Order: sequence, then C-alpha cells, then structure tokens
Amino acid sequence: MAFADSGTLYVNNAASANCSDSAADAGTRAQPYCSVQAAVNAAQPGDTVQVADGAYGPVDVKTSGTPSAPLTITGGGVISNFIPRIFVPNGSSGPSLTFDHVHNVVVSGFDIGETGAPTAVAVTGSSDVTLNGSRTGGSSQLSRPPAMVAVDGQSSRFTLSRSMVWADRSQTAVSLASGASGTVLTTNEFNYDGYTGQPAVSAVDAPGTVVVSNSFLSGGCNTAISLTGSSTGSTLENNAVELGTTNEGCFYGTGIPVVIGPAAVSGAKDDYNTVETASTGALYSWAGQSYTSLSAFQAATGQGAHDSSLRFTPGTTTRDQIQTPLIDSADTNAPDEFGTDLLGRDRVDDPVIPNTGTGVGYYDRGAAEYQDPYNLTATLSAAKLPTGATETVGVKASNPWNTQVTSYAFDFGDGSAPVVSTSPTASHVYTTTGGHNVTVTATMASGATHSGGAPLQVAAPAQLIPALTLSRQSGMTVLANAGNTTDAWNLANTTVNFGDGTIPVSFGPGTFTNHTYAKPGTYTATLTVVDADGQSAMVTQTISVGSALFPIGPVRSLDTRYGTGAPKAKVGPRGVVRLKVAGVNGVPATGITAVTLNLTALNATDSTWIAAYPDAAPVPTASNLNLTPGQVTPNLVTVPVSADGYIDLYNFTGSVDLVADVEDYYSTAIAAGAHGGFLATQAPARALDTRYGTGTLKGKVGPGGRVTFSVPTGSVFAASAVVLNVTETDATASSYIAVDQYGGQPTSSVLNFSAGQTSSNQVVVPLAPGTGSVTLYNNAGSTDLVADVQGLVTDEVAAQNGQGAPYFPVAPTRIVDTRTGLGAPKAPLGAKSHLVVKVAGVNGIPAGVNAVLVNLTGINPTAATYVSAYADGGTLPISSNLNQAAGTFRAVLALVPVGTDGSIDLYNNVGSTNIAADIEGYYTN
Repeated sequence: MAFADSGTLYVNNAASANCSDSAADAGTRAQPYCSVQAAVNAAQPGDTVQVADGAYGPVDVKTSGTPSAPLTITGGGVISNFIPRIFVPNGSSGPSLTFDHVHNVVVSGFDIGETGAPTAVAVTGSSDVTLNGSRTGGSSQLSRPPAMVAVDGQSSRFTLSRSMVWADRSQTAVSLASGASGTVLTTNEFNYDGYTGQPAVSAVDAPGTVVVSNSFLSGGCNTAISLTGSSTGSTLENNAVELGTTNEGCFYGTGIPVVIGPAAVSGAKDDYNTVETASTGALYSWAGQSYTSLSAFQAATGQGAHDSSLRFTPGTTTRDQIQTPLIDSADTNAPDEFGTDLLGRDRVDDPVIPNTGTGVGYYDRGAAEYQDPYNLTATLSAAKLPTGATETVGVKASNPWNTQVTSYAFDFGDGSAPVVSTSPTASHVYTTTGGHNVTVTATMASGATHSGGAPLQVAAPAQLIPALTLSRQSGMTVLANAGNTTDAWNLANTTVNFGDGTIPVSFGPGTFTNHTYAKPGTYTATLTVVDADGQSAMVTQTISVGSALFPIGPVRSLDTRYGTGAPKAKVGPRGVVRLKVAGVNGVPATGITAVTLNLTALNATDSTWIAAYPDAAPVPTASNLNLTPGQVTPNLVTVPVSADGYIDLYNFTGSVDLVADVEDYYSTAIAAGAHGGFLATQAPARALDTRYGTGTLKGKVGPGGRVTFSVPTGSVFAASAVVLNVTETDATASSYIAVDQYGGQPTSSVLNFSAGQTSSNQVVVPLAPGTGSVTLYNNAGSTDLVADVQGLVTDEVAAQNGQGAPYFPVAPTRIVDTRTGLGAPKAPLGAKSHLVVKVAGVNGIPAGVNAVLVNLTGINPTAATYVSAYADGGTLPISSNLNQAAGTFRAVLALVPVGTDGSIDLYNNVGSTNIAADIEGYYTN
C-alpha cells in the first residue's frame, strides 16, 4: 500500500499537482494520485479518499470497509458545486460509478455523468453502501441508459441521500431489480421527463424499500413512485410530488403519481406525502385499484391519513399555492428522516404557517426545507459620485417572518474595513475612483446571515455637461438620448421639452425616451438634467420630422384613354381631373402627405400645360408638363395630397389625354409591411450608360430588351430604393421605358419618347432584394439608356441611425422664370453658362435644407441642349436633368442637393434657353 497521511489518500489530476499512480508516496498531499481508481484500489477499511476538483474516469469500487471503519470516497464539496466529475468518455462502456460486491462504503460530493455509459451508478452484489450529496445525469446523447441509478437483485441496504438525479426521455431515475432489499431513498431531488412514461423510482420485488422526504419534479405527468411485485414492507413518507407546470400544465404523460401493486401493499405505509399535479387522472393506484381523489384513497385503503393533494390549473395556480402544503407538515419520526435538508440546511419553523407535523412539527415535506424568506437589497444615496463625496448606504428588506436582525455589516468594496452597526444605514467617503460593489450583510438572532449588494461608480470630480441626441425612429417618432451627458454624479432627473407645446417629459434618472410629434415640422427640444448633487444644466437640439418615402410602383392609376381612374374622355380646356390616390393602388388611406406620379400627356389638340396640385386648392401658376400638339410628354411630379386623399390635374387649353403611374408615396406613418425610409441625397453619379459600356455591356437596348445595372450606395448604411434620372437618346422608334424588377411585360412606363428624340425623366425605383440592382425595359426599336443616381432611400434601420432626411411638400411655387426676370435676369441662359438660384431661406423654404425637388422647364432653346442642376459650390456633374430639342418645351422633375450657401446651380450646355423652375418640396434634417 502507498503511504497515506493519517488514513487519507489524496487525488488531484491538475497539471500542477505532481500526481502519480505508481510513485512510492502516491496518495500524499505532495504527490497525490492521478486517478480515483488507483486511490480506491490502494485504500483500506477506515481510509478516506479525498478527490480534488477535476474530471476523472470511471470508478469501480472493489474495496470494502467495515461497520466501524467504512471506506469513504469524497469530493469534499457541496451539492451546488458538483466539483469532481466521474464519467465514462464517449466510445467507452460500463457505468461511471460501480459498487462492485462491496460493503460499508460511502461516496459523496461527486458529479457522476453517464456520457457514453449504459448507466451512471450501478450497485452490484453490494450491501450497506451509500451515495450521498452527489449529482447524476446530464447526458447529451440521444440514446440514454434505462436507469441513472441501477440496483441489482443481489444488493441490500443501499442508501441514496441528499442527491440530485436527472432522468431524461426513456430513463428511470432509480431502478431496483427483483431481490434488492432495504433500499433507502431519502432527501433527494428527482428531475425526470419520462417521454415514454417511465417512473422516477421503479422497484420490482424489492422488499423494505424506504422512500422518504424526496422531491419529484417533472414537467410531465408521469408516475413518480412505482413499487410492484413483492416489494413488501415499503415506506412512503414526507415526499413532495409535483407534476406538470403552473403555466402550461402537463407537457406529456397521464401516469398515476403513486403506484403500489397488489403484492406490494403488504406492510406498506403511505403517509405525510403531498401530490400536486396538473393531470386530471388518478392520484393513487393501490393494490390494482385507481383513486382519482385523496378522500377516496383514504377511505378505501386507510392509508394517507395526512397526505395532501392539489390539482392545479395552469396559468392560475401560483408557486405559493404549491409550496404551502409542504411547509411544517412532515413526520419527523419517519425512518431515515434527516435533521437537515438536501443542501445541508437546518430545519426551520415558518411562523406564518401552523405546524402540522409530528415531533417538533415543523419539518417540511420534500427534499428542501423552506428557509427564512428574508431578502436584503443594498440601497445607495448615489449610484455614481466623485471622490471626496459621502455615500450613504441603506437597507431595503423584505421580512415576512419578522425575523430579528441583530447587526448589519457594511462592506464598501474599496478595501476599507467593513463597518458593523445595529443601524441599517452607514456613510462612507470614497477616495479612489473605479467600480465598487457595496455589500450589506444582515445577521439574524439565529446566527443566519443574509447579504445584498449594489454596484457603485466613483469618478474623478467633473462638471455637469448635458448632451442631447435626437434621432428619428419611425414615422413622426424620435428618440431623445441624454446618455452622453458627463458628470461626476449620476443623474437624478432628466426632462425633455420637445418644443411642440406638449408637456415636458420627465424620465427620472434614465437617459432616453421616445416622443411622437403630431405634425411635421422643425422643432427645438430642450434637455434639462439634474444630478444627485442637485446641480442642473440645460442644452437644446433641433430636429425636423416629416414624411418618409415608400416606393410601391409604378402602378397605373389614371388613363383617360380607357377610363382608368377617371371618365373615358380627354381633359378639355380649363378641365380638372380629380384623382383618388390615398387608400388605392397600394397607397395607405391615412398619413399620406404626397404622392409621386409619372405623369404623361399625349394626343393634345393644342399647345398647353398641365399642373398637379392638392384637391380643392387654387390652380398654381407653376406647371408640371408643357407640350405641343402630337407630342408625348412625360414628367415625374410629386404632389401634396389633400385631407380627403385626392389630387387635381389641370389642363390649360385644348384637349389632352393624361396617364399617371404612382411610383411612391410620402407618409408620416409607417404602414404594416411597408418598406421605405428617408432620402439621402448626393452629387449625381452615373450608374448606367449603354453608349460607353458603363454599368453594362456597350450597345443599345433592343425591342423588348432589358438592361440590369448595380446602384452604388456610397456611405448609405442600407438603401431600399434609388432616385434616378433616366435618359434615352438616339432611339430608332417611338417607344417607352419601364422599370422591370420581376420580368414579364411591364404595364406602366417611366419615360415615353419618339424616334430620334433625346428625353429624360426622374424615377424612384425599389432596389432588387439581395442584389441592389435596377432593371430597365425598352418596348420598341433600339435606344441608348443613361441612368444617373440622384439620391437613395434609406431603409428603416439606416433612418434610425440618422441617415436620410424627411420630406416636406409645399404648394408648387415658381422661383425662376428667365422670360419675366423672376428670380434671375430677364434673359435666356446662354451656352456653357450657369445660373445661381437661392432656394433656402426664401419662398417659405427654411435655411439649412439638404435638397429640393424642382420642376425644371426648358423653353424654346435655340439648339438641342441639356440642363444640369447641382449644389452651388459643387462640381458640374457629367449627368443631365433636362434634355430637349431646339424650339421645344420640356419639363422634368429634379432632385437637387443644396449648397452650403442655400443655393443651387442651373447649367445650360449649348445655345440659349429660357428656364422656369418650380419648387415642389424640400428635404431637411
């Protein structure tokens, strides 16, 4: 035998332990065994094998003790730690722990896994052996052993105590084979699922079985205890059976909680048990007869005189209702009843509940003794404070038992000596910065202690500097965040006046809150913060809330040629088409501020102009379309929507057909399932030019042809749609261009043109999911296509991260007309010249806007030319907005970023042309 220290053999397989299974002094503190098996093989009666933390292989105990000198194998921990682990590795066989034809052996304090094993604990041909204070279970395998603890028929007087046993699926927690006698199961917790209806404890022909003070817990409603065959002389007392959950009832199973077979009732005793179940089936089966009620069971068998039962209703039964029948109601004289519970805690008297047990009367049923519910929380006068300031620590306690507290110990967490006092408050001055955990420990008259803590931040002295960030969330809702406020104290109160006349919102010591504005506008919010030292400070922040853009189309909403959206007839001189847009064709019925239409005029009998405006408003002086007889003229228009959901289209003279396709809408609300956001403007960027192979292969798009190109998103976090200026040139036949994201024959156009014509139009296009691309379709002939990115529509996530600006529609307002000298010199704009137009801070447009929507009209140019619109101070882009032939009228909608000086530039390329510009709306943060 190896040398041992005072009858103790040590096991420690840590890398630093210097362990050995073969050295002459193996088993000492200086050189412990590496394996538990080696130490057990070397042990003698009366020895203790002390096992340190670690994971160890399976153990087969073949060494016995004597009644006066048992062999003890201990992990030395408590049940909540389960420190040393004994298990069978995957791929191996055999139990993790085997009592192999031995007697007088005690094993305690282990986590006994059954990974790879047919069972966790096997008791084979052994007597007077005990497994105490351990845990078994935890397999991750789908194929599980039939029993976690298996006792064979040649074993007697095996005791399982103060242990937790997990059984899963088809497992039984404890199985007693035919012939096993005198088994004691006391003060254990059995957690079992029992998908296949297996009981937690199963004994067949196992006389003298004692099942006392155990807790049976299962989400299912299967049998907890089954004693069948000749399992005579058994005792079932002080057990707590809880089947199902208070929230959801029985997950599975309808088994009877307690089953005592016909041959097992001889000498059997059932008393002081509590059965609580969500099942509506029988509670007991005794001698083959089932009983659905406790009273029927008691009357028929004379058993269970002090049993209690509860059928709980899921969702209405509380945990207190389940717990109450267990407290202070056990039989202290039951065999193998312990004076301490599963965790080694003393039995205590609950003064609120009458004592109904035997003896002292206050032992609880089940494995756990309900302890004093005294609960302590440490309170702080300030959760953050500067060095040199005084912190006052207090106590917030829940004390249902009115337990006497004899003293409080305050540990301030900074290394200073704890302060012990009979007072529930104490003060302390902190001199070092950093995080500290303040702990208060209350000592009760019984000697028991209860602790509670609170985190404290100690900072260097600093000035209170408020900081307010406003960010749009969705619709008209903004998030006000004061989290970047700096101070050496924590905030005691935070208040925001959102600047819209509503009552200021106080959100206590918090740092953020949401607010929804009632109407679009630019608001100045004021943050007022007060810290725990009483200091206060204010700061303001401005934010604009308005409409978000939601692409939906294009969807045809009007065609006077066929009676779509209006009577089938041309619009005559001074005629008005009243068009319903809100609540139809995918546009929500409420919250709509404006819609964007691709408006096309055709079959005009005279030179005329078309204006789009809110229903019932006066006809504006600004036009959206200008055309001559026989001309097909499209233009994108963004129109404010009246309160009743209509817009009006006005024709000046002659008769004309009108076609309108809705491309998107602007809304202050977020409709369910809608995808859109705010507009992020940028300098124009060319994404497609078939003349030079930009974004695609070089070459015209033929009849029925499609071209797909990617859209650069730049710094936009996530885009849902793109604003494009689409230009066709050098067409061989009259045709139209459509957006085609899904294939098939498009039914709505974005640009209509004649052979040889160069024309352009703005379009808002949803980006193809996953690819961020756009597909354009040409109906007839062949034509070159050019597409310039003017802006991107963010998705909601990008919008909440501060990207993009909301839209504010205005009544169409003419700001430039070179024919009359409005907003510019009274003279055509010459070749290679540009016009600076002030847009911000005038005509009702606020200063600081990001971009404007401008309807540009070219009037009677002397040569075929193009006009580009861009931010003043920026670089002339290669892209154009307006393309037209000599002597024509042409209008186009342009999204134009605004320069830092509040102006935009209009550039004419060739010849000279008069220009009119009408503001339709603006974007601003």
